[in-house]
Amino acid sequence: MTAYLKITDGLKRSLGYLDEDDSLDEGLKKRMTGALIAAESYVQGAIGTDLKDFYTSEENKPLYTLVCNALAASYVQNPVSITSGAVVTVDAVTNAVIGQLRGRYAKELEDQDGQDTESKSSDSEN
Repeated sequence: MTAYLKITDGLKRSLGYLDEDDSLDEGLKKRMTGALIAAESYVQGAIGTDLKDFYTSEENKPLYTLVCNALAASYVQNPVSITSGAVVTVDAVTNAVIGQLRGRYAKELEDQDGQDTESKSSDSEN
């Protein structure tokens, strides 16, 4: 799992703070960072990690950022769910965005596999 996002990539704003707001205490910043890492781990685990640059591509980064920030905001607003083992349900919108990213991921993986097969067959013909 690779962490691509920072709390200034939209998480602060989704929780009602300005990016340049220095009034946040270190405890809240750490909680936000931990929640964002957990959200990225969840999303990447739900989609896959075999494609390099999938989450940072121009087409996918906005959706990836949106879904990670939404999930992280839920974790920050419901901290008991992380510490007590209670389950935070992933809402329908988050599931829909993860589903959309899964479709894109599968398509890119299929395209990559097709390119690998073509290059292997042309190598063997030579």
